Amino acid sequence: MKKSSFIILSTLFSASVMAQSWPTQTAESKAGTRWWWLGSAVDKENLKWNLHEYAKHGIGAVEITPLYGVQGNEKNNIPYLSDKWMEMLRYTEEQAERNGIELDMSTGTGWPFGGPWVSLKESACRAVFVEKAISGNTLIDITPAEKDAKNAFLHKVMLYAADGTATDVTQQAKSNQLVLQEAQRGAYKVIAIFIKYGVMKVKRAAPGGEGLVIDHFDRRAVANYLKHIEQAFERTKTPYPHTFFNDSYEVADATWTPSLLEEFEKRRGYKLEEHLPELIAYEPKVLSDYRETLGDLLLENFTNQWTAWAHSHGAITRNQAHGSPANLIDCYAAVDIPEIEGFGLSNFGIKGLREDPGKTRKNDSDFSMLKYAPSAAHICGKKFTSSETFTWLTEHFRTSLSQLKPDIDLMFCAGVNHMFFHGTCYSPKEDEWPGWKFYASIDMSPTNTIWRDAPFFMDYVTRCQSFLQWGEPDNDFLVYLPVRDMWKKNINKLLMQFSIHAMGQLAPEFIQSILAIEKAGYDCDYISDKLLAKVSVKGQQLVTEAGTHYKAIIIPSGTTITPELKRVLERLSPYVIYGEDTQKMAHFAQPEEMKTSCGLKLIRRRNANGYHYFIANLTANDVEEDVKLAVPFKDAKWFNPLNGEITDADIDDDGIEVNLRSGESMILQVFNTPLKVSENACSNEDEQDEIEIDNSWTLSFIEETPHIDKTYQLDKLQTWESLDEKTRTVMGTGVYTTSFELKKKQLDANWYIDLGDVRESARVYINGQFIGCAWAVPFILDTKGTLKAGRNELRVEVTNLPANRISELDRQGVKWRKMEEINVVDINYQKTLYDQWKPVKSGLASKVRLIYK
Repeated sequence: MKKSSFIILSTLFSASVMAQSWPTQTAESKAGTRWWWLGSAVDKENLKWNLHEYAKHGIGAVEITPLYGVQGNEKNNIPYLSDKWMEMLRYTEEQAERNGIELDMSTGTGWPFGGPWVSLKESACRAVFVEKAISGNTLIDITPAEKDAKNAFLHKVMLYAADGTATDVTQQAKSNQLVLQEAQRGAYKVIAIFIKYGVMKVKRAAPGGEGLVIDHFDRRAVANYLKHIEQAFERTKTPYPHTFFNDSYEVADATWTPSLLEEFEKRRGYKLEEHLPELIAYEPKVLSDYRETLGDLLLENFTNQWTAWAHSHGAITRNQAHGSPANLIDCYAAVDIPEIEGFGLSNFGIKGLREDPGKTRKNDSDFSMLKYAPSAAHICGKKFTSSETFTWLTEHFRTSLSQLKPDIDLMFCAGVNHMFFHGTCYSPKEDEWPGWKFYASIDMSPTNTIWRDAPFFMDYVTRCQSFLQWGEPDNDFLVYLPVRDMWKKNINKLLMQFSIHAMGQLAPEFIQSILAIEKAGYDCDYISDKLLAKVSVKGQQLVTEAGTHYKAIIIPSGTTITPELKRVLERLSPYVIYGEDTQKMAHFAQPEEMKTSCGLKLIRRRNANGYHYFIANLTANDVEEDVKLAVPFKDAKWFNPLNGEITDADIDDDGIEVNLRSGESMILQVFNTPLKVSENACSNEDEQDEIEIDNSWTLSFIEETPHIDKTYQLDKLQTWESLDEKTRTVMGTGVYTTSFELKKKQLDANWYIDLGDVRESARVYINGQFIGCAWAVPFILDTKGTLKAGRNELRVEVTNLPANRISELDRQGVKWRKMEEINVVDINYQKTLYDQWKPVKSGLASKVRLIYK
């Protein structure tokens, strides 16, 4: 099969309609962004300008999250939920609708939910255990330690005898003194539980949102919190937003709730207070039951109630369940849009991808972690899975568009199809650069140089998500999530939080199981006990309550089979695989050779005409190989999300040809019926040598700061930061121009231009015609018939990062870090200056070639 073959279509079947175009784009198929409102100090003029900029550059949704303010700007802060704040929200809703942008908002300020209206007794709380041995005394002091005494109220006092009996002696305790009765002197230990309220305040709170975090486990506390927000909407007659958002559960100090003992007995069948010695000693059974009870309460009293409240006002919910102590699948399943999070930069080893040693942090969200939210969406028939995307890929001012692509590709392959940047900071148009900043990177905003070419990245996301939101999931297997085994481990503390940063330690065996399934060539979704109980067998497949089909269920190695689980699995027999048994997997499903032979990442979805794949080469190797697909098909087409091109796939008896360079991604759609009758096939098999454009170049600048009015004559290509003192600190766009000659016979080749190492994105014009923007590796563009015999003019507009400019401001002592509270910190959350940064390369850093692809 020849890469250069082009087929002229003469006959189309009805299924070809979808083959000739991309799925319809919607606001949801565009990228969204978390929109930080610093101090909520917004005004109508700048709201209008910001939203117009976002829409113009391809953002389809904004999520308002109010935060701390800007130093010296206190007079412009607007208290959260005040009449003025609600007025600004209404105006934002109007402008968002006018710009075709969906409006979401956090259900609070900062994180987690809380505020000044949260009373002490409805705030997040923890248990303080006071344990005393009894040695003949009749008066036992059970006063908590000084550090725990504030806001601590006695909840329960239990007496434990040597024979194992436990007695509730709460009524005998007065003023933190326990008076033992004569018959109780044989006991050996007393344990008192105090509930300490107010253990956490809202982090990064906005004006008017400062206060205590709510008790997420308490139904009344959650209801009262939501009622206060509801009253602001009703009082001001403000329309509710499209979506209410909840950030990751980060209430690490909340280990208790007033109703826990009662709820524990009702759900677990025995009294927790009778087993406090085991709980304090982290005995696995009692500890697991305690954790499961907290998870139940979080799901029912917070997640379910919050979603029902949003629905009652015509809104939906988007939720990050990770970080919570609950079964993540159930919490994700309880909301409308489950959301996962990326945190850090993945090291794929992709050829030519810029590295930034010492300025990046490892991505804590590996592939197995990214699949929790999509699993719940797939099983429950939810259309969207969102993501908090690109948190701390690199330091501020150092993140390029090229570094974004591999990590969003990994999320797409995991099942994400509705991404949100983390994030974009509202900043007044006239504010001196760099404007208002959120403390963490990435910064997708008009004040960042990457904003110039960001529309091309946005187009890429929109094209990918339009396909990934279309059709239905088609993963091979369900995988049982052994959460009770996880709860029984990691017994060094009471609360277990399934955070993205800790999963490698909390669930290493499960991660290995998922990676083994992936390596064997299959894809899967995780399922909980609650959802598994509703799975049935239909037509030799497993079917969830929402109608999603799977070929079998895998029980990971080492899973404890409880009597309840055993009964469910017996009902689903023979579609049960114990352990990562590749032979049994192959009995139910065919592996994808693109995974097993090529090492590619992919996700497959089913549609009315066949199937479609999103495929990413996240390896260091170029792939050019014929592969068999795991699904039947009669025809196929390639969709290029980088440029929107649609081309025929090369198919023969050996399979379908896959040709992906390191870092590239494509969408493959395969059809149940033939699309065409091949006629007039024409090909050019005369491969040409590559042509190096090794002439002299000129370099000038546009949209740059500081202004440079000089044009540089370059004998050979080079980056500009080392040319002179001005170019060392400039941020903006450098324009490289040159010319080259081509002979008429050379025009027969299908030429691509390879820009090599681009720092950081480049718009390319040939003979005055725009051919595209190279923003991701490999930096290669189709010349699109723009070449001609004789002299050709080449113009490359390269936009750099703002790193060199911001480091110069620090050297000059400019006070641009003007945000309150945490301000702007480095990747390790430490205060820092950038004055010691070495100049970052800017421009074209290698040779430019014409290549025959």
